[in-house]
Amino acid sequence: MSVPVNTVWEGDVFELLSQLEDQSVDMVFSDPDYNIGVRYNGKSYKRRWDDYIDWYIRLARESLRVLKDDGNAFFLNMPKQNAYLRVHYLDGACYDVHEYVWCYSPNVGYTPYRLTTAHRTILHARKQARVRWYKDAIAQPFKNVHDKRVRERIERGQKGRMPYDWFYFDIVKAGSREKTIHPCQVPRSLFEFLLRASTQEGDLVLILFGGAGSEVAVCHEMGRRWLTAEIEPVYADLIRKRVALGTIPEEYRWRPRASRSGILARERGQTCSTSTPNNASNPYRR
Repeated sequence: MSVPVNTVWEGDVFELLSQLEDQSVDMVFSDPDYNIGVRYNGKSYKRRWDDYIDWYIRLARESLRVLKDDGNAFFLNMPKQNAYLRVHYLDGACYDVHEYVWCYSPNVGYTPYRLTTAHRTILHARKQARVRWYKDAIAQPFKNVHDKRVRERIERGQKGRMPYDWFYFDIVKAGSREKTIHPCQVPRSLFEFLLRASTQEGDLVLILFGGAGSEVAVCHEMGRRWLTAEIEPVYADLIRKRVALGTIPEEYRWRPRASRSGILARERGQTCSTSTPNNASNPYRR
């Protein structure tokens, strides 16, 4: 592998993937742009639906190539996007794909002709039957300790039950201590949950999209080696400084829109403006 570990690759994710050898990482975590028009540092990466699915399949194919046979890959996205990825590629390429549901309370709930979307899906892709999976690291208390079968498990030293395949983690909202200038982020607790389940200290984790650096920070704190790609220089700088400081740099913490626009404008070499920026916060991205 020609890329040093614990590195932010400032550029396209496929450039980073091209530098990685087959079966070289223990875990892959993907939380891409969802193709719904969110702007990052003033830019949109939205494309035609078919082009997006082709891009997503290519991303998954490369992810599985670099993943060890006993590793785990997680693809987080909106339900429709992941359904297409699963049917058109993952089900045929993997030994097994299981769908997890991340539930949360959205910022708004005003969809006029249907129920409000308040979940995303995570596709857990495995290349073989037996993979590295650490139940005790995420075990939850048994619900019925008076059940004979539960008592037997406790007597055998089991720490708890396997969590269900749906779970609740609140999204990172404006004003949260986790919130940065990035338009939307995955909560640290969600990523840590998956990380504990599928890796141990010293394992190599490939975070395909660096974003706000939350996943990188968790890896760094928990003794996992990591690699990530980030195409926007402002976010790449945020990640590097976040790792170096051990916390979110003050200049990259979330502020009201007028303050945030000044930071992004300086990164783009533009004059600071107090008008509303184009990259206002959106609950459907990292």
